[in-house]
Amino acid sequence: MFGGVAAGAAFVVLPIFINEIAETREKAARLTFTIELWRTLGILLGFVVGFYVSYDHVNIVGCILSCAFSLVFPFAQESPHYYLRKGNLASLEKSLRWYRGIRDLDDRDQPEYLNELAEFKAEMKGQSQGIGSAPYSHSYVVRLICVSFLLTICGKLSGVFVELNYAADFLGRTGYSTELNYVLLAAAQCVGALFARLIGPQLPRKVTRPPFSSFTIFPHSPANFHIRYLSLQLLLCLSSLLAAVPVITLALFKQFGSSWSLGIWCERYLPIVLLAAQLFFVSFGLYPLAAVVSSEVLPTKLHDLLYSLASSVSWLLLFGMIEAFNAVKSTLGPGLVLYLWVFAAASIFVGLISLPLLPETRNRRPSAVQREMGYVRQEGVAKVASAINGHISTHI
Repeated sequence: MFGGVAAGAAFVVLPIFINEIAETREKAARLTFTIELWRTLGILLGFVVGFYVSYDHVNIVGCILSCAFSLVFPFAQESPHYYLRKGNLASLEKSLRWYRGIRDLDDRDQPEYLNELAEFKAEMKGQSQGIGSAPYSHSYVVRLICVSFLLTICGKLSGVFVELNYAADFLGRTGYSTELNYVLLAAAQCVGALFARLIGPQLPRKVTRPPFSSFTIFPHSPANFHIRYLSLQLLLCLSSLLAAVPVITLALFKQFGSSWSLGIWCERYLPIVLLAAQLFFVSFGLYPLAAVVSSEVLPTKLHDLLYSLASSVSWLLLFGMIEAFNAVKSTLGPGLVLYLWVFAAASIFVGLISLPLLPETRNRRPSAVQREMGYVRQEGVAKVASAINGHISTHI
């Protein structure tokens, strides 16, 4: 029970919570990438402990961590948005000060804090007067639903959890020992998540129109070096398509590799290299950006509901794929290959559909994002919208 509560909080509640407490969208993205890094490190730790520590101790460690998270997380300070919905101004101010690191009375005069508090008060006043909640058009809501479900479901169907559960089946007798294969795959995830944490928040989410641009990976580093990216390259699109390439190659290798005559070394180590590359690209962009882009595109009022529903559906599909793996592998001849094609299709689908469906959100006003998503009113596009905590306001 505690394991289920901890998993639900970690994979569903935590992204929603981060979206509500972050001061800006950039900080929310940075927190999300950080959580992804900790998730991959936890998986790596789980494999290391599971393989090199006695079975009884593994259960004790897992139970302690799950219970600790389940017992501590509910006592964390509620987000300002929670008290906004409850209409509790005093608790809202207390929560906002806590998450902005304001402990002294003298710090309460900071302009950033006062401006953000004024936005919350205006929002609360509008709710109390029954104004500022214009209905969304059906086309706008449908597009938001498509975005949320597309990113969340395809992120889960990219194959990360299935491959980590059944890596021994996908690799067979190739690679190294079974224990080392699992550790290498988990380490590839960690490296991808680390790169995402370092450069992900500064990368564009989508296509940028200028022919060339640059961004700084380490803005405070003495080297202060830059990486240039092409106008048609995008973190989400590129990582999704690159994640599909090794999966497709592995599927072809599984089906036709016996006739390729690649040599003993390739036949032994190519599967582990391809699987590690796929996990790297998924952790680098596709999986963490499923939460980041959803939080930046969806209005706060709809984000919690849509992300929860999409997460529920995606986890049900994922659990179904994991539970049906052995049955599919035994009843269907190319069962493993079929799963690999599903993983590749999910990644390619995100890479191709994200171009026309998702707007660029980084360094853009919420009204511009809303306009591109299709939110239009007679008097204009979200003229009374404000960006609470850097996100699209609920009273658009």
